[in-house]
Amino acid sequence: MRRTRETVIRYRHTFEKDDISRQTLAWIVESCGFFKTITTDEQRAAHNWGVYLLENLGVTQGLNYRKLIDAMLNLTIPDEALDRD
Repeated sequence: MRRTRETVIRYRHTFEKDDISRQTLAWIVESCGFFKTITTDEQRAAHNWGVYLLENLGVTQGLNYRKLIDAMLNLTIPDEALDRD
């Protein structure tokens, strides 16, 4: 499939409709292991599919990297992100 502006718009429309759609995208991102260590072929396949999805959402191109970094650095620091003594 060739990625066109219409492709990106259709992919985004799938996940921007409502809160449930956005939660589904969040679940997919988590399930693809984007912020976890990949140790198995199954995890690698899921991760690569997730990258494909983000590419079709137009997330991983151009100036969006700066916006992604800015968004990540503005996140709160949850307790579970810290090592316990």
